[in-house]
Amino acid sequence: MINYVLGAPGSGKSRIIPRLRALLPDRVVLDWDAFMGPAGELAGAPISQTPQTWEPYGRLVRAIADVVLPVDVVLLGVCTPAELADWPAGPWLLLDCSDEVRRQRLTARDEPDDIEEVLRDAASYRALALPLVDTTRLSPEEVAQKVADKITENNRLNSAK
Repeated sequence: MINYVLGAPGSGKSRIIPRLRALLPDRVVLDWDAFMGPAGELAGAPISQTPQTWEPYGRLVRAIADVVLPVDVVLLGVCTPAELADWPAGPWLLLDCSDEVRRQRLTARDEPDDIEEVLRDAASYRALALPLVDTTRLSPEEVAQKVADKITENNRLNSAK
């Protein structure tokens, strides 16, 4: 099973990955962005800035997830349920924070995120009405624990069916 964790940049996905791996040792925790550097080298262009690479990059991440399955996977990324409609079914969770905190987090990073575009993405993710973990006032440890608890509960509910 794949547990999907959606979050716009600045929501805290990258900060919780090592903690999730410790809290969920029987699952493979994958960061959608983790392979962008090597994939960009192969493509001869940075993945995040080259739209024609996005679809093949998605196929690469899918191939990695397929190799890992049947071990449960936790996939953290920025793709929505509609964008991954042909992927295996699984529960979704949204990591989110206030726009003010997101602005602060993104400003503190040395990454070229277009903050206004990221805020629009965050608003569109909120409109999906997915189960939510609000990271605004939580430490990465607290966020990871909440995410791990929700994933564990989702899996318990699914296995009871």
